[in-house]
Amino acid sequence: MNLPDAQIAVLAENMYQELELWYPLMPLREEGCNTVVVGPAEQTYASKLGYPVKPDMAIADADPAMFDAVVIPGGFAPEQMRRTRPLIDFVRKVHDQGSLVAAVCHAGLVLASAGIARDRDLTCVALVKDDVIHAGGRYQDKAVVRDRNLISSRLPSDLHLFAKAIVEYLREAPRVATRPLERSKARVSAAYTHVAELSQGPRGVASADYTTLVKTGPRVL
Repeated sequence: MNLPDAQIAVLAENMYQELELWYPLMPLREEGCNTVVVGPAEQTYASKLGYPVKPDMAIADADPAMFDAVVIPGGFAPEQMRRTRPLIDFVRKVHDQGSLVAAVCHAGLVLASAGIARDRDLTCVALVKDDVIHAGGRYQDKAVVRDRNLISSRLPSDLHLFAKAIVEYLREAPRVATRPLERSKARVSAAYTHVAELSQGPRGVASADYTTLVKTGPRVL
């Protein structure tokens, strides 16, 4: 497809690995792809080191028919993502319509939860390979593995190959998205003018179920 016609979602959640979100996002935007960050809600999410990202779109507004691809970063974010059923359903539907699903590192957990790892050649960080194998995936210890409309990668050190594989796939593939994705809104995504601090807290009063909280601090510029 013509890359400026491609419509891409990059998923975000708390505790994402910094390079694994931004390294694929930037070249896709540089190539002219209509690339949006999608999160559970339109609120600030913090990376493992506290680097903030502000989604352009909440998952409730993300129609799979809008997207030719979804990119899933790793870090500890996939552990949060798999708890958000609409997000997992979104990944599965994007895959099932024939669009690209690109997953790196711990994002193998999302592939397993979405039920799209079965009978596929793929890779991930070794720490979660058992999850992928038990989900029916054929794990390979390689920098990048491509199996039809699934591209997977292991670690931040493999990102140059991961991003290249995504761009090459999109150039070769036909368009899949059938619903236009608005372009006119300025997309900043990097909320770097504010400090984001991560902490753990209870989901409710007297709850033993914990969640990750983000405290957004004052402007730093």
